Amino acid sequence: MEPDGWAVAGLDTNFYAVAAPQTVPGTLLGRPAEVRFTAVGFHWDYGDGATVARGTPGGTWEQLRVPEFDPTPTSHVYAAEGDFTIHLRIDYRAEYSFDGPAFVPIDGTIPLPANDLRITVGDAKTVLVNHDCATAPAGPGC
Repeated sequence: MEPDGWAVAGLDTNFYAVAAPQTVPGTLLGRPAEVRFTAVGFHWDYGDGATVARGTPGGTWEQLRVPEFDPTPTSHVYAAEGDFTIHLRIDYRAEYSFDGPAFVPIDGTIPLPANDLRITVGDAKTVLVNHDCATAPAGPGC
């Protein structure tokens, strides 16, 4: 997630998953067999009652070429401060290969939980001033 482990109430927090395809080799009836699992669905529970399902794992702000705190397909805006636990369930599609290079799809998906994230959402106030508050006590934010 971005920022890592914390968020600002009222601003987008960017969540993304890293889920590369996994291939498990084995032997069946003395012949080579493989099962490949590919992530196809991402179900986010942001811990404050909001949920979203996407077909994309999302990405970092840099990967998505958007400025920090801008919305992304998997970002979320927390309305209130507090500590939250984010749960992610990933749906995997399975395919098998038996004694050959071609993979055959298997109907359905396998839902598996990812690791939970715990974050603290706080408030932030920033003000740009020409002088510090000791020099200009009537300035913005003083």
